[in-house]
Amino acid sequence: MTGALGLVWFVALPRIARVPQIRAKIEHLEAHQIDPSAMYYTDLEKVEDTVQQIHDFHREHPNALW
Repeated sequence: MTGALGLVWFVALPRIARVPQIRAKIEHLEAHQIDPSAMYYTDLEKVEDTVQQIHDFHREHPNALW
């Protein structure tokens, strides 16, 4: 299993990154400093709500969880 993962990570993905269409997309993202691993912008409101809920929880229960 580790060998297969290594084969994909170190052989297949670099080859895919050299495909002209993929390379162009990668260069576009890098030029615009876009992190493709980041969440979609439509998720930001949900994240803000969740962060507020966590802050509220910690304010009400300062010794809970950690």
